[in-house]
Amino acid sequence: MPHTFIELYTATPAWTALSPGQRTAFFARIDEGMQRFDPECIRPVAMGRIATDVPRGSGEQFYAVWHCASREAADTLVAGIAATGWHDYFTTTHAIGEVDSMGQHLADLAAL
Repeated sequence: MPHTFIELYTATPAWTALSPGQRTAFFARIDEGMQRFDPECIRPVAMGRIATDVPRGSGEQFYAVWHCASREAADTLVAGIAATGWHDYFTTTHAIGEVDSMGQHLADLAAL
């Protein structure tokens, strides 16, 4: 069953203290780690800066949305992100869930 993984994140003071060269080296490590994932199982959908002028918006700075072929693939991605040292530099909030139709989603809400 396909899953969506959503990550909201904000840079920490540890990130802002890094030099440009240290940031470049870190991103090279991220890129290397991403090459290990099968693009048929894990693929980015969208990433960007979070708008600050949205009612009830998040206080986080950035978002990433990933399509994962299964819960196992999503868990593999979460573990891979952690292994890069990402959480040393960014606070994060994660959400993982099965991909459902609108009808199924409304039925789940109605059943609460």
